[in-house]
Amino acid sequence: MKSGICPDFARQGRSFKELGWTFKFTDIGHAILLYLCFYVLEIVLVLFVPHLRSEPENIGFLKSNITLFYFLFIIVNPFFEELIVRAYGITEFLHFFKKEEIAVLASTLIQTSYHLYQGAVPAILNGLLFFIFSIYFAKKRRIIPIILVHGFLDIYAMFQLHGT
Repeated sequence: MKSGICPDFARQGRSFKELGWTFKFTDIGHAILLYLCFYVLEIVLVLFVPHLRSEPENIGFLKSNITLFYFLFIIVNPFFEELIVRAYGITEFLHFFKKEEIAVLASTLIQTSYHLYQGAVPAILNGLLFFIFSIYFAKKRRIIPIILVHGFLDIYAMFQLHGT
């Protein structure tokens, strides 16, 4: 299936499948393992570097009442963010630079950079998660587990921030 949404891909004879956009039942297990990997790493980091417990800044807009639009944004955001920055970004960086390390680093830095509004320490923790996501995608070429974890974390944050 050629994509009309990504004209560069269609012109090059590529498809969404190259972005890891196929569902397998094992994606659910991979998502759980990705989350646990990040969670354990975060606990270890916070134990050794207590300053990493910093609360995100500038997130007042996320502390609003949960509306239909807000909920839909939280549900849709991981798809766009991960498909564009992770799957498409890494695929294109690999296409141009032919080095997995550059693709992983570039994807991680791009995604971390637009989370800097939360403050340096939360952005670093986000960057760690994005780094794990990037390595996983580069090795497995599967985006669904990453979208599932990102979605879970966004929904969790939405409910955690509601009413604070």
